[in-house]
Amino acid sequence: MFCADTCKLCGACITGCPFTDMTASQAKEEIVQFVRSRRSDAVMKNCAGCGYCNTICPTQSGPADLRREIRLTRIAQTGASCLSLMREDVPENIMTVGLKHNREEKETALKIYMNPPQSEAAFYLGCAISYIYTDLTKTKLLDELPVLGGMKYCCGGYIRNMFGDEEAKIWGQRLFQAFRDLGLKKLIAFCPECMQMLKKVYPELVPGFDLEVQSIAEYLLEKKRMGKIAFSHPLNKRITLQDSCAFRSMPGDVYETPRKLLELLGARVVEMKHNRRKSWCCGVPLAVVNPAAADRIAEKRVAEAVAAGAEAIAVSCSGCFALTKKASQSHLEVFNLFELVQIAIGENPPHRIKEEMSQMANNFIQAISADPDLLKKRYRIEKGELKELYFK
Repeated sequence: MFCADTCKLCGACITGCPFTDMTASQAKEEIVQFVRSRRSDAVMKNCAGCGYCNTICPTQSGPADLRREIRLTRIAQTGASCLSLMREDVPENIMTVGLKHNREEKETALKIYMNPPQSEAAFYLGCAISYIYTDLTKTKLLDELPVLGGMKYCCGGYIRNMFGDEEAKIWGQRLFQAFRDLGLKKLIAFCPECMQMLKKVYPELVPGFDLEVQSIAEYLLEKKRMGKIAFSHPLNKRITLQDSCAFRSMPGDVYETPRKLLELLGARVVEMKHNRRKSWCCGVPLAVVNPAAADRIAEKRVAEAVAAGAEAIAVSCSGCFALTKKASQSHLEVFNLFELVQIAIGENPPHRIKEEMSQMANNFIQAISADPDLLKKRYRIEKGELKELYFK
């Protein structure tokens, strides 16, 4: 929570933000307006909600939490775009758009993910891998346990980000009951935000939410240490990590586990200037509302990767594939960490990231052309129920 009593109105959070471009004096004026009036078009337009400002605030006053408070107030008044709501009762959203490419194949897999057998443990895909980057699931590494995915089992991170903790609590209670009905006691999460919600947020919001949660990197590292997996094809590359923004509120080992895993894969881990808790965002949260700012930060991140001497960038968050275009311009490849593990065990993952991203863009254009009002449709979630508002 933002603490106005400790905030010195120094503007360090704004001048240090990679998305904004302000002098120290401009930043001081802006932060005064932001704190006192709860308004700042410059901040809200350029803010990705990544939380980096919290890590550099000299008084630890929580400027990112202030931005979140303001955004929650705005959405309560105006609603949220249908495209950002990952719910089965929203007919057109980012996931249904992703489903349109290779639809038959994806729908076949999705039926399995949404109707898993009873089990005490399962792989938890998250939404993006269920609907968009489904190639990541084509591996024998997932043969050991059932796979859980789809909007039916969405972690609810978007609900918390747009509608607050009370609505997230309602979703978390429903989700936990669904897990209990399946007999689940442990989930292995692919998505960093899913891991944050399941391991940190819900145990604080939902009484009795006591699932064991592992990241896929932790799971694979454990398998390697137990001798149950062999990395027979060393990577022999210099690889840097794009640390997920969702990890900022998690314990420090979330940063070290993927690095240890990469080293076991035969990679030499090189570090960008901004890494771990002070890593810069990839820019994807602003890709639609402020693409110029998103491109700017992606370019900065790739420049840091080049300066580190990296030959490839490894990501844990599917959103961080947003670095792909800028990376390719600098002759760097972007891989999901799980893809690199597949390569190290001798598999040949399809790695069709560029194709999927290009197809997603085309699908968006087609969807909007078919329904020009799509971008205007607004919704609220009230006491767990979806409410359609109006066209703005």
